Amino acid sequence: MLETGAVEGLPELARESHGAFNSLAGVFQEVFGFPHMVPCTEGRAAERIWTKIHVTTGSMVPGNMLFPSTRYHIESNGGKVVDVISEQAYNLYSDDPFKGNVDMAKLEAAVRDAGPQNVPCVYVELCVNSCGGHPVFLKNLREVKTFLQRQGIPLFLDASRILENSYLIQQREEGYRNRSIHDIVRETCFVADGCTLSAMKDFLVRQGGFIGTRDDKSYQRAYILGFLDGTQLSSPQLAALEVTLRELTRLDRYTASRVEQVTGLWRQLADAGVPVLRPAGGHGVFVDTTRFLPGLTADAHRPEALAAYVYSISGVRLTPGPPLTPDQSARGIELLRVAVPAHRYSQAHMDDVARAFRLALSNKDRVQGLKKLEDSSRARFDPPLFTREPKGEKEQPAFSHMGQIFFKRAEELGSRPFLKLQRGSRLEEVSWMDFASMVRETILGLYALGLQKGGFERIREIPIGWKDPIHHSLRSAHAAKDHPFF
Repeated sequence: MLETGAVEGLPELARESHGAFNSLAGVFQEVFGFPHMVPCTEGRAAERIWTKIHVTTGSMVPGNMLFPSTRYHIESNGGKVVDVISEQAYNLYSDDPFKGNVDMAKLEAAVRDAGPQNVPCVYVELCVNSCGGHPVFLKNLREVKTFLQRQGIPLFLDASRILENSYLIQQREEGYRNRSIHDIVRETCFVADGCTLSAMKDFLVRQGGFIGTRDDKSYQRAYILGFLDGTQLSSPQLAALEVTLRELTRLDRYTASRVEQVTGLWRQLADAGVPVLRPAGGHGVFVDTTRFLPGLTADAHRPEALAAYVYSISGVRLTPGPPLTPDQSARGIELLRVAVPAHRYSQAHMDDVARAFRLALSNKDRVQGLKKLEDSSRARFDPPLFTREPKGEKEQPAFSHMGQIFFKRAEELGSRPFLKLQRGSRLEEVSWMDFASMVRETILGLYALGLQKGGFERIREIPIGWKDPIHHSLRSAHAAKDHPFF
């Protein structure tokens, strides 16, 4: 028999009679403490609706290095964002445990200069992406709330990373070591008047976001705008969100394993001498590319150049950090983000990433700068296109470094099975070391045949089953000893 939710349509305007909506609303209130909830398709949709309601032309919104989409939605509604984050956020190698904190002196000055009547809200991002995924601690949030209450200004949270922020509070803020993640999430939201969040970051759903609020009028307006904007979720999507909110916020080990995986990768890179932001953040590792690539200038696009190089030698895909804030740009900060999605990769994946960075660090002089390609047909927010800046020297084959990674891995795993080969009617197991020897012999033979100069043309002419000339050429393979593949 079909359950009601399987045939129930969108909530539309009749949310009071919609079973899946009301069930999710109850769980949301229990988890976050906000009496009102508006589910949306994603976090950006929640931000768009919320800023339409609160931000007006000429207003000013203080924030702590807000996420680019939050900043965009504020500015697109005529507001201005003023960064009031702690100065420690700009000190990349400080061990301050809460670099995402709001600087109270900056906040008070910003409100005084603009006038409280022109400040519709203060927006605080938890685990600030732009400064390395660093958290905000509860004592700081209470100080912010106390000041704003006197001014009549609401406090809103970007709570997309609230689980990581709560775990780092548990580990780093005095008095919270024995508190559960669920309790810390509730206490964090208790300080705020409202929040927006994307559920796709840590709640393991493919679609979903929320607005949470204590204000009845804001809730009614947000719900109507969600209906008009077409951001309502279907019943199965609402049901999926209900399950994940109820279960994941009560599993401390889920959040702990997620953050500790990031910490483990951070430790591997730091121990290898990679210039990573300190201390470890909640959702990724951030590399200081100005220190990693001192031989390249800023106009060589160091973050993109390093990302391209790491990809070429390992297949690991990276992205530059989010667009820098004006204050970051003025200080010459450039970051490459190694984002770690929640519960998607194994420890072996993390080891491969660390290995790729160690190799890139030992070969950093080979990293070529990039030149941005101008294309007037591309929109402002389209990812830019780049081409390599010529270095005037012979370029090593891209596969050379991948070969180094492979042979290093084979050396570590030794006799462990790599694959099985069909030998007549039976399967024969081939170890990592044996397969590496086969690859090495093949590459040596191809190189002896002239792999770098016209070799591929000659290989194309080799008939199927042709073996003896390759084996014969191995006898003179000493000519290949300096091949960069090895």
